[in-house]
Amino acid sequence: MRRAFGWLAGLRLGEVTVPLLLLGVAVLSYGLLIPALGFFWDDFPLSWIFDTYGTEGLERYFSTNRPYWGFLFRLSMPLLGGTPWLWHLFGLFWRWLSAVLLWLVVRRAWKGTPQVALWSSLFFLVYPGFQQQHIPIIYGHLFLVLCAYLLSLYLTMQAIPNQGRWRWTWHALAWLLALYQMLAMEYFFLLELLRPALIWLALREQTLNRRERLARTWRFAWPYLAAFGVALVWRVFFFDFQTQNYSMVFFDRLREQPGQALLQLLANIGQSLWVVLLQAWGVVFRIPEVSELGMMTSLITLAVILVTLSAVAGYLIFWRRGREGEASKTRGWAVEVLVLAVLALLLGGGPSWLIEVLPQLIFALDRFTLPFMLGASLLLAGLLAWLPLKSWMRLALVAVLVSLAVGLHFQVANAARRDWQTQQRFFWQLAWRIPELEPGTILLVNALPVSYYTDNSLTAPLNWFWAPENQSQAMSYLLSYPQQRLGSSLSALEPGLPVTVDYLAAQFQGSTSQVVAIVYQPPACLRVLDPGVEYDNDMLPEEMRWAALLSSTEWIGLEGTPASQRLPAALYGDELPVSWCYYFTQAELARQQGQWEQVAALGDQAFTLDDHPNDPAERLVFIEGYAHTGDWERAEELSAEAQRITPMMEPVLCHLWERITRETADSVEKEAALERISSGLPCDE
Repeated sequence: MRRAFGWLAGLRLGEVTVPLLLLGVAVLSYGLLIPALGFFWDDFPLSWIFDTYGTEGLERYFSTNRPYWGFLFRLSMPLLGGTPWLWHLFGLFWRWLSAVLLWLVVRRAWKGTPQVALWSSLFFLVYPGFQQQHIPIIYGHLFLVLCAYLLSLYLTMQAIPNQGRWRWTWHALAWLLALYQMLAMEYFFLLELLRPALIWLALREQTLNRRERLARTWRFAWPYLAAFGVALVWRVFFFDFQTQNYSMVFFDRLREQPGQALLQLLANIGQSLWVVLLQAWGVVFRIPEVSELGMMTSLITLAVILVTLSAVAGYLIFWRRGREGEASKTRGWAVEVLVLAVLALLLGGGPSWLIEVLPQLIFALDRFTLPFMLGASLLLAGLLAWLPLKSWMRLALVAVLVSLAVGLHFQVANAARRDWQTQQRFFWQLAWRIPELEPGTILLVNALPVSYYTDNSLTAPLNWFWAPENQSQAMSYLLSYPQQRLGSSLSALEPGLPVTVDYLAAQFQGSTSQVVAIVYQPPACLRVLDPGVEYDNDMLPEEMRWAALLSSTEWIGLEGTPASQRLPAALYGDELPVSWCYYFTQAELARQQGQWEQVAALGDQAFTLDDHPNDPAERLVFIEGYAHTGDWERAEELSAEAQRITPMMEPVLCHLWERITRETADSVEKEAALERISSGLPCDE
């Protein structure tokens, strides 16, 4: 055991601090905003599934989607539960540990070049091509699997010179870790073929000729290659869902047009390497405008970059002392590093090229850069070692690249923070407007202005908070974006059409005859669309105008659990302060009940605020309320304001006044008001 982990005894004082440096860089990159982050993307469905169905639900969810990986979730989720900050610490830990393990592997492969190990681990930790660290449940477990792979490599390399009784114990543990990572997921599957090259490097210290070295490499490598074969056979012949989501496009193309398939493969390789190497690191040099980030965020980002630059540069200067003689050795072994890096890139990209889904620097396709991270980091470190640069230039390049990448990741985390806040406000206003919702209802919502949520991910909290008692596999509610789902899960925006959505652990079955259409375009308030007046509101996307015709408030319960009790504080914090949007949503709810006096009273309160309507449609409910209570002057005034601010609202205002005319009692004041309205609105046209 002592020899297996003998690196501790061989570390210089400066090297002992490398994990601490990596931890500091990790915190600056991903940890500063943890208290302000929540759940994103697939993390929400997973949290809801576990809360509703327990580990059995997780098992169902992963049964067709990486079942061995799902085993980790069944262990971790009962421990961490539904507290976002714990999950973000979880993700941060495994991201940091993967960098530490890579440092150990590279340091072991090239014992005389500790600088290459340090550089590559830093680049790996802050690799800018992957920008989804704020989705910690999914990617925390993914980096856990990557840690298993890297630890397996390290144990193999440490066991090779070990002649003690623990030698085969470490080999066995390394073998089990290797087999598990290959069964768990496909991202790093082909990287297993990198192991023989690392074994070859580890045998460098033994006095062997080339033939003996090859023989011994095979002796150590064949059990791992056998494990690779076992995992490959399982994936190809026994795991029925291997190609459920992604088909092997390359093999299909190869059978039909071999020449074209090979040319396309070369093109895909070139495009992928361009993205994961040049574009990925090039993006750190993009300096956002202050108007894009805001003054405060810009200043904080600059501070983070400067702190990182100072810390990394200072550490590297300290590291450089007493190592001037290592520069020549580092450059001499740089070619080996570069060769291994190229091999890692080609093996890492294999899964993407087989399915012809290439990495892109956009959410969520940047996840396909993950298998390239190892090779990309080694390549950059190897190039820095190989190029004939002065030591201070290498130091400066490492410090600048790392600090700019840290700044980029901080900006990404801040964008996630804004998305989380937008999502929180959406659900608070939804809870105010909809106290209860009839099971089986579809919420048709405009595509929200968020990057890290889809309608699929937001369906989870909708069921979590509106149907906490439902533990059946029949989901109560569905949130859907018509702009994205029309033609797929929504065959058409017509009444009476069945809608079925498989959520893996559960399923929603409903109909387009039971719909509530909602629009939320902040800073405007959440609004339930009124089919009687908004079917030709040109300020809405076309799909939402059609959705409005399907919408009905009959599915909205008038009384229910207070919003402050419905939304858990651990996720949504304290109830939002009273604002214009609070009064607006309560007025819409009162209008639904025909409580016109209440609508007018809420209007009187709302218009005294410093806040104001951010959408002319937010005046409609108050126009109608004042008209029903006989305050025709105020109704006219608000109508004129809406028309003046947004002439596009004229058709909607005409429909509204037609309804007011039908539903209010006749009076002299009414007739006079309608005459003035008709003269100001081109309703006859």
